[in-house]
Amino acid sequence: MKKALTIGELLITMAIIGTIATLVLPGFLKDYHKKLYTARLKKTVEMLENAVNQACIDNNVSYFYQTPYGQYASGGVNQQEFIDKYFKKTNAAGNPFKSTYKNLNGSSAGNPSSLANSGWAKLEDGSAIHFFCQWSSRCVFRIDVNSTDGPNVMGRDFFTVPLDIYTNELGGIYNKNGEQHDPSQCGNQPYAYGCYERLLQDNWEMKY
Repeated sequence: MKKALTIGELLITMAIIGTIATLVLPGFLKDYHKKLYTARLKKTVEMLENAVNQACIDNNVSYFYQTPYGQYASGGVNQQEFIDKYFKKTNAAGNPFKSTYKNLNGSSAGNPSSLANSGWAKLEDGSAIHFFCQWSSRCVFRIDVNSTDGPNVMGRDFFTVPLDIYTNELGGIYNKNGEQHDPSQCGNQPYAYGCYERLLQDNWEMKY
């Protein structure tokens, strides 16, 4: 005859299960969120690549610097036009980024909305993009994969993705004016420089 669990044994079993869950759940959720942020970033980068290539096709040129959008214009007029034309946006007006961000170590980080000469938008998939080109040699995308929603941390849901306007490639340790995007310095540079490159280096796994 099979003996049933007593109330005491059942409570002990539940307590053990609860303790294990308490120990395991935070790590599981952290890993889940890292994969979620990475997947959203990858999707946004694919949209950026498509937009860059389509802009070149529409202007009958080979490289982005040959389009109007790769040229500096006062107030970021060209860059806003690029975003308006090649991305599916929401009807939300104004700054799609959070007013404050943190670095990976918890310290205060830069505010992307303070950058001038740029265009931005909140996209239909919920992400926010900020795009600017300066000095006819530097184009950069800043991406928050979930707009103003948390955690608002550089290198987690916020990334800087440089565009080489002479090759149409996204990413790279250096852009044309020598700005460094070193993967080994992810989390130690402003605006999460190097974190996108770190993800590419680690095959789209957020190991930092």
